[in-house]
Amino acid sequence: MNIRFFSIALLLPMAAGTGALCEDPKPSEAAVEKMADNLVFPEGPVWHPDGYLLFSDVHDSKIMKLLPGGGAEVWFDKGKKTNGLILSNDKKKIYACCYSEFELLEIDLKTREYRVLAREYEGRRFNNVNDVAIDAEGNVFFTDPKWGAKAGDVQGVYCYSKDGKLSLAAKVDLQPNGLVVSPDQKWLYVDRSGGHDIWRFKLGKGGILSEGAQWVKLEPRAEPDGMTIDKKGNLYVAQAGNGKVCILSPEGKTIQLIQVVPRLATNCEFKGNDENTLYVTCGGKQGAKLGSVYKITLSGFKP
Repeated sequence: MNIRFFSIALLLPMAAGTGALCEDPKPSEAAVEKMADNLVFPEGPVWHPDGYLLFSDVHDSKIMKLLPGGGAEVWFDKGKKTNGLILSNDKKKIYACCYSEFELLEIDLKTREYRVLAREYEGRRFNNVNDVAIDAEGNVFFTDPKWGAKAGDVQGVYCYSKDGKLSLAAKVDLQPNGLVVSPDQKWLYVDRSGGHDIWRFKLGKGGILSEGAQWVKLEPRAEPDGMTIDKKGNLYVAQAGNGKVCILSPEGKTIQLIQVVPRLATNCEFKGNDENTLYVTCGGKQGAKLGSVYKITLSGFKP
């Protein structure tokens, strides 16, 4: 068993929305355990209702199942390079971002068969269907960033409604990436990899987004990627730029920073209802097996 203990910063409250760090953080310890390695590019973790973690191995074109004792086995192998994954509200399907064909997929949990829900908007193909979230109504949101964007390119957040209608819910530049819905269903949070920040949108009925504004500015070169959120509304942001998980309060205050890997913390997910255990997908490179999945035990310093 590979377990490390990292000193983390417990950060004193600052002004809401600043994301600023205090000058004298109090140290604590976090248990960081490697659970799987030899992966090409792990991303998009989601907790299966039968009690195990699934995650995308993007450039190996598979969805993997994390084994209880460590290691992983293939769960979905249809030649699709998936990225972000989210469980449907009825726990019968997974909505998956398909990186290879730039599609939104629906995967049946029992049969593991899939169907394509969306691959274009108003005749325009998507740029890079990246990450996905769902609200209590069943509206599915996904980000569509573009690296090396040019004038006229559209980046943003799309909504595939519970009625099967697709809309551009919000235009967001600078690579919109991870996104989550607040537990009170009032807000949709979207991080921007190229902006090193998090935006917040008011979430209305039918998946309507409004009042979008920068909510938190993260560390320089943080390059936020995937996110998750706990029942209290604390955000857990995987930062690809520096390999940390940043924990933010509902007021936008930086609570903790946990160093997981030197670079490429790509996404994170809780162990079902156990919010003391956080899984983090990390690392990777196309053509090499350098990626890993880590488990972080949050007991003792949980916000």
